[in-house]
Amino acid sequence: MAMKTPKQFRRVEQSWDEFWAEFWRIRLIDGDETVAWKNEQVVEFCWQVLKLKSGMSVLDLGCGGGYQAVLLAQRGVKVHGIDVSAKLAAHGTKLAKQMKVPATFAAGDMRKLSYHEQFDRVVVLGMSFGFGSEEENVHTAERIFRAVKPGGMVLLTGMHPYSASTHAGPDWMETNEGLLIHRGEFDPLTSRLGGMWELVRPDGTIITEGDNPEQDGIRCYSAPEIKRIVTEAGFRRPACYGSWMLPPADLQWFSSELITVAEKPAKRRSS
Repeated sequence: MAMKTPKQFRRVEQSWDEFWAEFWRIRLIDGDETVAWKNEQVVEFCWQVLKLKSGMSVLDLGCGGGYQAVLLAQRGVKVHGIDVSAKLAAHGTKLAKQMKVPATFAAGDMRKLSYHEQFDRVVVLGMSFGFGSEEENVHTAERIFRAVKPGGMVLLTGMHPYSASTHAGPDWMETNEGLLIHRGEFDPLTSRLGGMWELVRPDGTIITEGDNPEQDGIRCYSAPEIKRIVTEAGFRRPACYGSWMLPPADLQWFSSELITVAEKPAKRRSS
């Protein structure tokens, strides 16, 4: 009986722009019914909690492939999505054209926003708030405040420290492209969740993470911390929720996400 030739494994490092952005935000989720249902749920939650109306303008930061932005645009709001990956912004543009909705997309870094009172609402979905340093995250909240029109609102999502342990590894999942392996770790001294992903393809190629905007992990803010950040940025009445289910439910210790909603004060009319 002929002996099988042992599989030869080789490691290939790929950056976020080269591989991981498109893999995570498009190929892994496109056509997934569970993800589509979650997107609908997120959009419905935003619509109700942010009191959205047709004709309003929405800035979607960390928009990924544009799926949620397009769903919002289908309801009549004008959405502009920004993502650090040019490939994801291009996918959002393509999707918006296919669906014929008022949504535009551009590549950019939310830490460098320069808008001034241009949007009725700003959303940061997908646990995307907290990837910068402490100072960068604070300045990002301040830049978001400047981007919102007086009387507008913001919705931020992030990972909170109470549930971070559920994302520590190692663990794995099967995908159409191979075995996805995660080695996660949570640093209780910095309250940052980090780790590393590898994709092991059937041919023996192991794709590892190279340059990645998430490589320093995500800062897992507690509810009091995130409320302080948005309040010091200028927002008021911050409220924290723990899931996308309606009616909105307060944050609990077992909640998988931290969803923070706050308002920008309206300008007072001069007498």
